[in-house]
Amino acid sequence: MHSESPIFEGVHTRRGAGGLEYLHVRAAAGSALLCLQGAQLLEYRSAASPEPLLWVSESAIHRRGHALRGGIPICWPWFGPHPEQAGAPAHGYARISPWSLQEARRLGDAIALTLRWVAPQDAGEVERLAELELEVEVGDSLRLRLHTRNRGPHALRMTEALHAYLRVGDVRRLRLTGLDGATSVDKLDGMRNSVQRGALAFDGPIDRMFVGTESACVVDDPVLRRRIRVSKQGSRSTVVWNPWREGAAALPDMREASWDRMLCVEAGNVERDGLTLPPGADHVLEAHYQVLEFPGA
Repeated sequence: MHSESPIFEGVHTRRGAGGLEYLHVRAAAGSALLCLQGAQLLEYRSAASPEPLLWVSESAIHRRGHALRGGIPICWPWFGPHPEQAGAPAHGYARISPWSLQEARRLGDAIALTLRWVAPQDAGEVERLAELELEVEVGDSLRLRLHTRNRGPHALRMTEALHAYLRVGDVRRLRLTGLDGATSVDKLDGMRNSVQRGALAFDGPIDRMFVGTESACVVDDPVLRRRIRVSKQGSRSTVVWNPWREGAAALPDMREASWDRMLCVEAGNVERDGLTLPPGADHVLEAHYQVLEFPGA
């Protein structure tokens, strides 16, 4: 057992799996676990809900400089593979680089944290001159705000996402609403564009980028008898992903047996919704996660 160090009432650190540093947050209205590598939320529970919000793979690799499968990774300053550099890390530097805790404060029954990204030496010059902060509010709901500030002399071109892995009872029994009428770009079908009609149901692998949408989404989960509402601001894209059995089996850090207990619903700005920040400009991407009662519960 690794020793814990209190740094604020309800917030303490400890060194754990893989020698990484973790933050434990216990507010009156909720609790969370965050890894300082990537400022990655790994656990969140509302005090009113017995089930965790987030899914983390049993085979996740806890190692310095390695992406950790599950929770809410931060994809920045690009989403997916780098558009030009084959050897660059998938989904960018932010999720595999150290972050530092700048502030912890109490907001009623919630606790708010502010974390700052430490740019790695191999980041590009434009990215190294950007300031990246994450605000996390842990209470009866979970709220993340990712601030990007371009402090360099050149424009910063970026895509981004809060890559949330939501824990579900069985993905095959879910309904996802909120994307009716949105255009999707299907990564599993040659980037084909189509317009979503009605609710999404799941009977096979999905990897779609819904673009030009600012709407909230709701996951109806009849197995866990709950609804998860994901609302957002500063986001024009929603990504929905599950690799299904065969896709999960091909990933070394995702056990085949658990693929059906997760669904990624990601707030971001990807594909045609990518951003260009001129010198001195700021952008905030915000996502808000709420666990709601299931109808008839």
